[in-house]
Amino acid sequence: MTVQNLIEKLNLEIISEGENLNAQICGCFASDLLSLAMANVQKDNVWITVQTNMNILGIAALAESACIIIAQGMNIPEAVVEKAKEENICVLRSNSPVYELCVEIGKLI
Repeated sequence: MTVQNLIEKLNLEIISEGENLNAQICGCFASDLLSLAMANVQKDNVWITVQTNMNILGIAALAESACIIIAQGMNIPEAVVEKAKEENICVLRSNSPVYELCVEIGKLI
């Protein structure tokens, strides 16, 4: 399953495309607690959160996650969007709750 496949199957909104929509997804982690995410998001994972502050980009970059999905249609500050584009970090958004995204992604990967 690639990021692009996930976007299409879950009808995700692309906020920042990142550098590789053809990256293979190797797992999924969901947490809004940034320290927990920093310790557990792994390379090529999808990270699902409702957090939208600048720190999510640092964690995603550090972990080399495939993408971040912002759940529940949360508003993302323009500064975060611009920084994500600048750093080539894939940020996606869904109106679905975190649990529903986890279930659907679990079925796909």
